Amino acid sequence: AANETIAEYMYWTETPFLYRVHEDPDEDKIEDFRKFIYNFGYKLKGSDEEIHPKQLQSLLKQVEGKKEETVINTIMLRSLKKAEYLAERKTHFGLASKFYTHFTSPIRRYPDLTIHRIIKWFINNEIDAKKKSKLEKKLPQIAQHSSAAERIADGAERETDELKMVEYMSKRIGEEYEGVISGVTSFGLFVELDNTIEGLVHISTLTDGYYNYDEKNYSLVEERTKKSYRIGDIVKVKVANTNISKREIDFLLIENEEKEE
Repeated sequence: AANETIAEYMYWTETPFLYRVHEDPDEDKIEDFRKFIYNFGYKLKGSDEEIHPKQLQSLLKQVEGKKEETVINTIMLRSLKKAEYLAERKTHFGLASKFYTHFTSPIRRYPDLTIHRIIKWFINNEIDAKKKSKLEKKLPQIAQHSSAAERIADGAERETDELKMVEYMSKRIGEEYEGVISGVTSFGLFVELDNTIEGLVHISTLTDGYYNYDEKNYSLVEERTKKSYRIGDIVKVKVANTNISKREIDFLLIENEEKEE
């Protein structure tokens, strides 16, 4: 509420400002997402052009606590655009807000600090024509830099998490777990455990047949028997190997290993 209030107030004063923007998702990605959740028995109301955040929020409530919750949340996020900073006001789709900014965390975000400075100048009547012109020129650069820095920070955080997860699992080679298939590619299955650690079951370890990648249905399908592994399926895996330098964890499907034995 504070972020919305500040953004709207400063917008109507016509003061150069920094906004947090989340653009509407691409229609094609929403269409693909509709097809994906249909496999689980869910639907989104309305057309791809008129999708509303409330519909996505309703879906999240429907899947809460169910085995497909994590995977639907993941694919939904991949279907949406990434929020960014801009020097022009645009809507924030995820929050269904016409005006939004980052105002509440100046101790850890540079955009918030920039906004506090602008508000302070505004309150003290210090934004004359010269300062306004300077802000109009500088704010797009600040927005671009802040968005880029945010992506770098997110990447560093993700890599650190991956490293610690691999270190943790390197002490658990041979242990067995139950997990959900969180990703499917042409080279194998990604399986996420209850502790959020994710590993790869390489397609070469699926020795009970020849599997083809079905991209539209997020699945691997055996050519002869039509047996399939798809996103959301519950499987049992064993920790086969870890590579700390590459931040990789390899799993084996227990059912395939039993067949080999």
